Amino acid sequence: MAVLLAASGILSAGDVKIEDPWIRAVPPTSKATAAFMTIINTSDKPVTISGGSSPVAADVRPMITTKSQVDGREVMGMEFVDSFPVAAGKKRVLEPGGDHIMLMKLKSVPKAGAVVPLTLTIESGGEKETVTLNVPVR
Repeated sequence: MAVLLAASGILSAGDVKIEDPWIRAVPPTSKATAAFMTIINTSDKPVTISGGSSPVAADVRPMITTKSQVDGREVMGMEFVDSFPVAAGKKRVLEPGGDHIMLMKLKSVPKAGAVVPLTLTIESGGEKETVTLNVPVR
């Protein structure tokens, strides 16, 4: 799968485009961080993002934000999932306080200004492909 980095900050991998990817800088003692981006599916078929890998983390997985009611109050939480679906012709925004990609069991802590390779697994129509992004840390 070819990956192109355009001057606009858009990465393209077949029918999936990724805009504004970034990883959160964390203190040196942190064991995890998160990656954020907008995933755009330009095809007429749904796709899923089912995790990935990075040289800075031993575990890279999708995480969603959950809401539940406890004693009449809304409680926010997070839950790991097998994949993020992106409907045909739609986009999925991964952002702070919402859905994101967790980089856990950090082997090295990404510092602001660094660029970190992040490989994502994209599934569509029973086919799996990977795309590697060079993601800025901020």
